Amino acid sequence: MVFLPGPNFRQIFKAAAICQPACLAFAMLVAATSGRAQEPPFDSTADTVFDIIQTDDPSSFVCLDYRGRAIRQMWDKRQDGEADLKTFLFQAYFSDGPAIDIVLNPEFATEAEARVEAMRYVRGLGQLPPLLRAGIRQFGIHKGDQGFHGGPGKIFMYQDRTTLRIAQNHLEESLMHEAVHASLDATYRDDPAWRAAQDSDGRFVTAYAAAHPEGEDLAESLLFAYGLLRHPGRIPPVDSDAILSVMPARMKVIAAILETDAKVAQTVQPPDSCE
Repeated sequence: MVFLPGPNFRQIFKAAAICQPACLAFAMLVAATSGRAQEPPFDSTADTVFDIIQTDDPSSFVCLDYRGRAIRQMWDKRQDGEADLKTFLFQAYFSDGPAIDIVLNPEFATEAEARVEAMRYVRGLGQLPPLLRAGIRQFGIHKGDQGFHGGPGKIFMYQDRTTLRIAQNHLEESLMHEAVHASLDATYRDDPAWRAAQDSDGRFVTAYAAAHPEGEDLAESLLFAYGLLRHPGRIPPVDSDAILSVMPARMKVIAAILETDAKVAQTVQPPDSCE
C-alpha cells in the first residue's frame, strides 16, 4: 500500500512557495517526518529483538520415534525445485494434538546425525498453539543456510539458518511464522474477515508484510498479536502501542482464530518405541 500526501501536504507546500527557501526546507522536513510515520514499525518478525516464545516455556512435545528410511518429496531452495529423496523419517508426538512427520535429507548420512538435528526443532514445535501444528503434514530439514519455507501442509528448514536463529533466540518465532503458512494460510489469508481487517487498518506491522500483503501479512501479524495476547510483558509498552496502532482490526481477527485451538484433531498415542 502506498501512502500519498493528502490535502494538508499540498497546503504546506503551497504556503512554503511564498517564503522560499527557508519555508520550503521546513515543508520538506514535515513531509519526510509524516512519511516516516506511515512506515511499518518493524522490518520483519525475524529481525525484531523480542523473545516472544522463550526456550524454557512449557512444551507439549513428548517423544521422537524413528520410522526408518522412506521416500518423500522435499522442496529445496538450493535446487529451486522438489525431488524424491530416501529420507530419514521420524514422527514427533505431542500431548495436545496429532503427530508430525519429521523428514531429513539423506545428506545427514546417519540416523544418529538426523536424530540430533530433528531434536533441535521438536520442543519448539510443542510450544506452538495446537492450531498451528494441526496442519503440518511434513516438517522437512536440509543442510545449508537458505531462508525457511512454509506452504500448505509443509515446512522446510535449513540447518545453518537454524543455528543462527537459535543464537538470536528466534527459532521458536520462526517456527510460528512458517506454521502459519502451513496451517492457517489456506483457510484465513483470503477470508473476507481478514481482508476487511487489512483494509480497515490500512497499514502493516512489518515492511516484509507490506511488500507481500497477500502472502506474508497473516504470518507476520500473528506473531505480534500472539505476543500481546499470550505474553504481553515480553513486548515493551512503546512497541506494544505501535503494534496496536497499526493493526487493531487484525488483532481482533487473530484473537478469534487463536480461540479455535479446542477444535484441533485428537492427540495420537505414541508407540512404546518412542524416545
